[in-house]
Amino acid sequence: QMQVFGEVSSFVQSALDGYNVCLFSYGQTGSGKTYTMTGHHSSEDHRGIIPRSLSNVIVYKEGLELQGWEYTLEATILEIYNENIRDLLADSSKEGSKIKCDIRDSKTEILVTGLQRRVVQKENDIVELLSQAERNRSVASTDINLHSSRSHSVFTLYITGNHPERGVRVVGSLSMCDLAGSERLSKSNAQGDRLKETQAINKSLSSLAGVFSALNNKASHVPYRNSKLTQLLRPCFAGEGKVLMIVNLSSNEEDSHESLCSLRFANLVSQTEVGKAKRNLSSSARNCTCGKAR
Repeated sequence: QMQVFGEVSSFVQSALDGYNVCLFSYGQTGSGKTYTMTGHHSSEDHRGIIPRSLSNVIVYKEGLELQGWEYTLEATILEIYNENIRDLLADSSKEGSKIKCDIRDSKTEILVTGLQRRVVQKENDIVELLSQAERNRSVASTDINLHSSRSHSVFTLYITGNHPERGVRVVGSLSMCDLAGSERLSKSNAQGDRLKETQAINKSLSSLAGVFSALNNKASHVPYRNSKLTQLLRPCFAGEGKVLMIVNLSSNEEDSHESLCSLRFANLVSQTEVGKAKRNLSSSARNCTCGKAR
């Protein structure tokens, strides 16, 4: 886990410098995506990219604060389940916890209505947030994976930095996505609700592939609106932010077909140019963030 994070740590830190950063894991069900992204967040050795990234941001932030910067960190965690957005930080025991969340897409930013934003100040905040999200996320058993994630989860950290002496303001975001795994219906033997979930997952992953294919071909129209996932992450994909994909592969020989499909998609993504990232640095509050919640 530490070695994997070492490969992406500098990428993560650029969010503090005013960039919209997106990191997502891709692969078939059971290939280790959730372990890679979240891991065992209370274990030092087995923590995944998300808890390590937040710890890294806090340490890096403290160093910048010694240079006169003032930072505010706020987090949201949502899941996209059957093309519906759910707030994983909502308290299901309280009235009003099922507030409908939806995406409002403007030309300058993405707004997700109804999401709770939590202030992150210390390490303990990270454990509490991830533990609550883990309890609320949709999982189920299939023939491929005993504890299969049935949704895409998106953790977003909103970063606002001000340097009063210089009169400078930076606004960045760090979106880390644990995508639900692709799976063949014939192999998973999904039925009923599991069948509906699998169809929604595969459709959204196909939409993601369609977006990268359009970007790679420099098409005049990129189909971001074909799924909630691509619509949510549009600011990061549309030449405004930085994007990094981690591909997870199964070690089982019988999964070689899915592994080959994942590698082909990885090859497409690696050849895609999303444009030069824009740093949100100004003396005003006019900035854009990826998947901004309201």
